[in-house]
Amino acid sequence: MDRNDRSFAWTFGDLDTPPQFAHHKGRIKLEHLDTEAREVNGATTWWEDGTTSYVLHTRTGQVHGWTIADEADTVIQAVDSLRIGDEISTDRLWHALQDVRRLRTRLEALEAELILYAQEQGPEGKKRMPFREVGEALGLHHTTVAERHARILGGEAPAWRNWLVQNTPRADLHGPGSEG
Repeated sequence: MDRNDRSFAWTFGDLDTPPQFAHHKGRIKLEHLDTEAREVNGATTWWEDGTTSYVLHTRTGQVHGWTIADEADTVIQAVDSLRIGDEISTDRLWHALQDVRRLRTRLEALEAELILYAQEQGPEGKKRMPFREVGEALGLHHTTVAERHARILGGEAPAWRNWLVQNTPRADLHGPGSEG
């Protein structure tokens, strides 16, 4: 992977960033009506009341970006409650379990789509990433990744793939009989 390419630099704010990365460059300011900011570092704000906020700034809107953020927020609240020993009500427990499941299914669809994307021809006319590198990133053997890729192309895509790719050119890109 070329760590000097613009997309990598934009991710970490090394270059002038496009608008979707404004939160990493400190161009979005959070306010809290009950407390003052103790420290701000890019997307993270630490508050005097002992809490921390992290700004998520998406282009994907409510159906995708906001949904994932909302489910992740529920999961983080459950982590906090378990770590500090809060009593979790039955209603909160239900919602936490439900959002853990929903987030897991969305992430499974995203991981599968990224595996497909990695094997597609990139701008340089070759696959974006070989199975071996994908396997290293995922903590899997490259043959496992190759087998999964073949199953997805054969029609065994995650149940929520449509949620991810709906209304995009990717929706009809892969499936049974496609070349990948």
